[in-house]
Amino acid sequence: NAAEIGPSLARFNENTELGIPSSLDLVSSDPAHIVASFNTGNTAIFNMETRQRVLTMEPCLDIAVNSSCQINRVVSHPTLPITVTAHEDRHIKFFDNNTGKLIHSMVAHLDAVTSLAVDPNGLYLMSGSHDCSIRLWNLESKTCIQEFTAHRKKSDEAIHDVAFHPSK
Repeated sequence: NAAEIGPSLARFNENTELGIPSSLDLVSSDPAHIVASFNTGNTAIFNMETRQRVLTMEPCLDIAVNSSCQINRVVSHPTLPITVTAHEDRHIKFFDNNTGKLIHSMVAHLDAVTSLAVDPNGLYLMSGSHDCSIRLWNLESKTCIQEFTAHRKKSDEAIHDVAFHPSK
């Protein structure tokens, strides 16, 4: 129980109706909001001051077809009102922060997508996966423009995080 460990500054999703949080990011287009993803496949935007849910993104629709809706990472686009999620089922999904609607979904890797990063200019997306690859995507065309495959698996896992240099 988090309350027994020490006091928290704020609690979001207190009744865990959306699931267990798996990732969060500040919403770049609206600094008063954070976006959080959950192990159930839910993603939501919260107002940091009021701690209220502002918007829930379209969830996974068919659990039977989509056996794992687990979201491993969520990132906010630095210049556009877009949220990007990395999924256990090999997908990367793009959502509109104004409507919560799914904009685009793509199978991005051969195994779980574990990490995401958007470059500071918002032109490129980098993804990492348990398939041992890091992929660089053009965000306008949603196409892979480079793949790095020199990593090795350890204990059925591989890439855990990716990042862009903040000034490059």
